[in-house]
Amino acid sequence: MLSRGTLSRSALLLVKLGNEIMARAEDPLAAIGLSGRQYIVLAVLSEDAPPSQQELAGLCGLLPAQIVPVIDELERRGMVARQRSETDRRRSVVTLTEAGTEALRQADALGDRLVADLDEGVRQAAVDALARSYNTAG
Repeated sequence: MLSRGTLSRSALLLVKLGNEIMARAEDPLAAIGLSGRQYIVLAVLSEDAPPSQQELAGLCGLLPAQIVPVIDELERRGMVARQRSETDRRRSVVTLTEAGTEALRQADALGDRLVADLDEGVRQAAVDALARSYNTAG
């Protein structure tokens, strides 16, 4: 149960909601062998196809130094492939593999279960509002 002090402060409510979602998602993600950062990387790779590892880091909201160990582990497990760019040999391009696509499918299914109790209209309205807020923040 949330206090009235929390309910009346939208930013605090979002922080508490984010913490609760992470708490509920952390163990199920770990059960399929993924961390939150790994899930983000797989999701971004599946939709955005960034032309460099550095751009991938930015799209994931991570620093280049933070993404290296994430990619190293995903590559070690066969979920991503990393190769030099054909147009700029200084850049590494990371791509999703079949194993990565399967891990992403499993992680997405976990996410769907987290919000399964919400009405579809409410769920989509929440996603749309959060996306708009995120895209206009900062």
